[in-house]
Amino acid sequence: MTVPALLKQDPNDLAVHGKIAPLLAAEGLRDPAMASFRAAANGHTTAGFVDRGIAVLRQAAELFPEEEELWVEVANFHVQRGRRGDEVAVLISGGERLLKSRYRPIGAKLLRRALELEPWNVKATLLLAKTLARERRREEAVVLLEGLAQRAGGLSRRKARGLAFRLAPTPGRLLRWIIGR
Repeated sequence: MTVPALLKQDPNDLAVHGKIAPLLAAEGLRDPAMASFRAAANGHTTAGFVDRGIAVLRQAAELFPEEEELWVEVANFHVQRGRRGDEVAVLISGGERLLKSRYRPIGAKLLRRALELEPWNVKATLLLAKTLARERRREEAVVLLEGLAQRAGGLSRRKARGLAFRLAPTPGRLLRWIIGR
């Protein structure tokens, strides 16, 4: 029995949608895959299984990382469940994944959103600073890193100071990095 035949029998079968969506994505059938991911996620959340809906959307986001709205949707579901930390983690994960691709601006946008929710998150700040540096916006990156260094301590401060020095080396930055202040 083929995939369309399975869906013709019961177009609202969440299990079928959940199982065929990754297969459709692997075949390069983006639109049908997204439709199945969305059908499965919406069906699970409507039935009260929000965590299953989150898992389906997260799988879709992993397969189609350039789809910003998928990352945002997963983050919003975490907010509805009262999981602010998970929301930030999803946005950082999506941002980090996209920074390594041609979708760097979308990744930076996700990181900025994470920082709106949790200002001075160490990982998000460092990733965003590296992104800004790659986009030839070193001054903005250094300001961000120095702000983090003022608010963080220990290893996080050292990482921020070290990256700030590498991006814009000055004797003062070198000294702050070495002595850790």
